Amino acid sequence: MFSSLLIDDPLLDALEFLGFKEMTEVQTAAIPQALEGKDLIVNAKTGSGKTVAYVLPMLQQILDNPQPWTQALILAPTRDLCRQINKQCTLLAQYTEIDTVIIIGGEDPKHQIKALQAMPDIVIATPGRLLEHVKREVLDLDAINILVLDEADRMLAMGFSDDVISIAHQCSEECQTLLYSASFNQRKFSELVDQVLTQPEKIMVDSARESNSNVMQKKILADDNEHKMKLCRHLLQNEKFNKAIIFANKKETVNSIAAWLQSKDIENAFIHGDIEQGLRNQLLRRFRGGEVKVLVATDVASRGLDIPELDLIINFDVPRNGEDYMHRIGRTGRMSGEGLAYTLVNANEWNKMVSIENFLKTDCAEHKISSLAAKFKGPENRKSSGKAYGKKRKKVKEKIRSVKKTKNRLRDRKNIGKRRKPSEKQDSDKA
Repeated sequence: MFSSLLIDDPLLDALEFLGFKEMTEVQTAAIPQALEGKDLIVNAKTGSGKTVAYVLPMLQQILDNPQPWTQALILAPTRDLCRQINKQCTLLAQYTEIDTVIIIGGEDPKHQIKALQAMPDIVIATPGRLLEHVKREVLDLDAINILVLDEADRMLAMGFSDDVISIAHQCSEECQTLLYSASFNQRKFSELVDQVLTQPEKIMVDSARESNSNVMQKKILADDNEHKMKLCRHLLQNEKFNKAIIFANKKETVNSIAAWLQSKDIENAFIHGDIEQGLRNQLLRRFRGGEVKVLVATDVASRGLDIPELDLIINFDVPRNGEDYMHRIGRTGRMSGEGLAYTLVNANEWNKMVSIENFLKTDCAEHKISSLAAKFKGPENRKSSGKAYGKKRKKVKEKIRSVKKTKNRLRDRKNIGKRRKPSEKQDSDKA
């Protein structure tokens, strides 16, 4: 129970307002240790309540030690995740005077500079844009005594490791650092952990390879993208759902799916990296508010988005790896809710799908739609891992032909068709 925590009444009132009573597993394990000021490494699956697990103790520490300057920093890999975190912070701090500001790319730096000069209590930022303001000397990180790295695995994958380390080194020497991830890997995180954290406590609530047990996972065999389009249409017209996300690997594929569905009178919104931030926010608001029930997106929507009543995920393309798959399906089945995830698999994606299933130690049941049955029935010959055997190419030895080489000399070419001139010796003999 949140009421058992040593936190102030304004925070308890906010929790009651939000309807939060029982703590999740990660909150039970992490909040007390965070309140003690310990550095933490926390691994927990998406939708398990990680944001509250670090925001709540952060707010309490600020209430215990109020300062006239910024003292807490939350780093996240994407703009959308920063906005999601800010929303949670604002709701939990609604009965206090604690204020926050978002520092992300795609927005006017002038407004951000003005907001930072007002000395907010908490800054929520992406690493790149934050460093730009630090170089402008708008923000002094030396006063930061609480640093949170949210979705740290994603920041590493996006190449932010050096930026994060640079930011951490500029924070207060006494800074408490909390690293949160849904797929912690000791080897990948070793440099970051060694340079940023001090004797951290590890809280491994979920294995990095544990898939979401609240999500029913199925796969459907497909022949090509045209066939996949028809499968998507069938699922959207026949499955009962409140909201659905269709994930694709490429921006061009997202555009094609969205346009095709629209032509079939299935209204949808779509987002990817080329969509301007303002329009992206507008489209997400329409999706969250239920104006449109279908969102088509790249993996830009696979992290940080907490969409209420999202209960259907369709992987139009098989994700690139198991971690991306886990984050995609983790958009549904959140906070003990239930969800359904379909993955459309063609012949070229079979081995990749098997690798994901083996990585997550799960087996997606094969779902068949009789009216849209694929010609591809799965590989006939399979390895013990479930993957298809590759086609072995026979090596054909090239016959070496013996070709008589001839010299192609310039002097020979110059004398072609010309009568040979007698030498001086021959002329003297005749005389």
